[in-house]
Amino acid sequence: MTIHIVKAGDTLSGIAEAYGVSENFLAIWNALSEPYTLVVGQALLILTPAGTYTVRAGDTIASIARRFGTTARELFANNPNLAGGLNPIFEGQTLVLSWEEPREDTVRINSYAYPFITDEALYGTLPYLTFLSPFTYGFTPQGELIALDDERLILSAESYGAAPLMHLSTLTEAGTFSNELASAVLRSETAADTLITNILENLKAKNYYGLDIDFEYILPEDAAAYAAFLEKARIRLNEQGFPVIAALVPKSSRDQPGGFYEGHDYAAIGAAVNAVFVMTYEWG
Repeated sequence: MTIHIVKAGDTLSGIAEAYGVSENFLAIWNALSEPYTLVVGQALLILTPAGTYTVRAGDTIASIARRFGTTARELFANNPNLAGGLNPIFEGQTLVLSWEEPREDTVRINSYAYPFITDEALYGTLPYLTFLSPFTYGFTPQGELIALDDERLILSAESYGAAPLMHLSTLTEAGTFSNELASAVLRSETAADTLITNILENLKAKNYYGLDIDFEYILPEDAAAYAAFLEKARIRLNEQGFPVIAALVPKSSRDQPGGFYEGHDYAAIGAAVNAVFVMTYEWG
């Protein structure tokens, strides 16, 4: 994989020629549309196909995958212009089967999705995901779950080979994260136990893979209680085969100030759960 930084005078066709790749592929990989206007300093992904296939009459994604010993998910991932299968293939179209660049590492990617996400955004993204988290289950101060219309997202994730994660947060109907709601559960053993019990029932009923807990703007004085709640949830859920993941905002120093960070003891949270999900979109 190569990253090309656009310089003054660069054109897409010139960059494609310099790297010996197709201008069309270069546009697809970087989500560019005609007239392919570039900006100085823009970063472009350069990949080199190791194998391609030209679609013939009667071909389907399934038949092509069988012929070349790959999967529909891999074909969708290699060819983002297919939008995860929403865009049909056509005779004469060239598809990328594999890349020359070896995979050097494995990354696990989770993404949040509202129930009303468009088909284009959902199916165009699923081929690249390890997990999909329908956003979001809420709860009451007593630990009762607030239902979520998540069936479509769960079924879609499973059909594309992504594991669905139940997402639990302190988001309110007003669209803000409530530290008061977090405190009500974290400071009540009864409410915390009730919430975990309800989570377990929902995980089983909806066939979720695991749980992603996302309590934001926690009060600093609740930091220890939050880590303890995560550990309790992890112990109970792990007994039933469900991993527990905690969502964390990336930060630049251990003692970074601000309501986003001070209620999260990163070391304690990391020790309490099976994994953490770094919300990289907050790096903006």
